[in-house]
Amino acid sequence: MNVLVIRDAGPDDATAISALVQRTVRISNGRDYPAQAIDQIVANFAADKVGRRMAERDVFVCQMGDRIVGTIALGGDRLRTLFVEPELQQAGIGARLVAHLETHALKVGVSELKLSSSLTARGFYERLGYRMIHREEHDGVSTFLMAKTLG
Repeated sequence: MNVLVIRDAGPDDATAISALVQRTVRISNGRDYPAQAIDQIVANFAADKVGRRMAERDVFVCQMGDRIVGTIALGGDRLRTLFVEPELQQAGIGARLVAHLETHALKVGVSELKLSSSLTARGFYERLGYRMIHREEHDGVSTFLMAKTLG
């Protein structure tokens, strides 16, 4: 197994993050959402849109060698954009990224972290201590608003 490194993402990472997210959404979320919803989510993660959001959030990537295999972001008090390469899911990368983000969130003064979980990831977040607040609907896409008190 290659060494995993979590680091701050830079503007040059936007294209790789975009490709990772789009690939992961199509492969990992395809069984839980209709094709139209998948296409809508994928379009929202075009490289230019990712680049713009990176300017407003604290974004981190997980690298294995020279390849970005995961990403996560903090926007205000919200965990955003956690994605891990499909073939590397369930290897602990997502949990490491969440732990990294929780530590960062505490350092910047966030005491409760919120997130919108996909149907696919709800169990993952529950295992990490997040609790469901309520179900959400956005443009026909169901998600779950979840939260965890940090510290």
